[in-house]
Amino acid sequence: MIARWDEADDARRIRSWARTIGEYFAAEQPLLDPLPDEPFETGRLFTLRVDRYSQISVRTNRYSVPVRLIGRTVSAMLHASELVVYDGREEVARHERLIAKASCRLDLDHYLEALVRKPGALPGATALDQARSAGRFTPVHDAWWAAADSTIGRSSAGRRQQHSGSSQPVGPAGPASRRQRSRRCRKSSKDSSAGQVW
Repeated sequence: MIARWDEADDARRIRSWARTIGEYFAAEQPLLDPLPDEPFETGRLFTLRVDRYSQISVRTNRYSVPVRLIGRTVSAMLHASELVVYDGREEVARHERLIAKASCRLDLDHYLEALVRKPGALPGATALDQARSAGRFTPVHDAWWAAADSTIGRSSAGRRQQHSGSSQPVGPAGPASRRQRSRRCRKSSKDSSAGQVW
């Protein structure tokens, strides 16, 4: 349909111009530069520091990144529907963009490495709540965790899940209540109380 409109417009003459639009374009086309090989980037680039909760803040919202990046500076490309985070040239996180203000999105996978230090942090973790809501931490995972916890103890269960390569890792939840964790998730790390937000 658009191609037909273009063809019809080629024959149009603007006011008293000597030539039609198509004739002018035929003369100008050989002078145009080729399109670049790289696709045109429409996102907005941010340079951000990862806080102690392994999160970055983009336009009032908070997004998780892998815990190994705490204290590092990363680049984040904000698109209309998603946020992509890079450590140098390596993509380290990809999130669906949050629309509401002062919200947070935590990916359970980003906290896998923390299980080595705090393997008992699975129950009640904010990241776990979000993973359950999204259907990424299923009743099968819960059953596996409960069986491992009762058989070999919570600490060993955490280490075993960390080494199993499960796509549903956890991070430390800290001693705070769920409501307190939710509030801290929406605040900057400077305003957060002690403990882990996730």
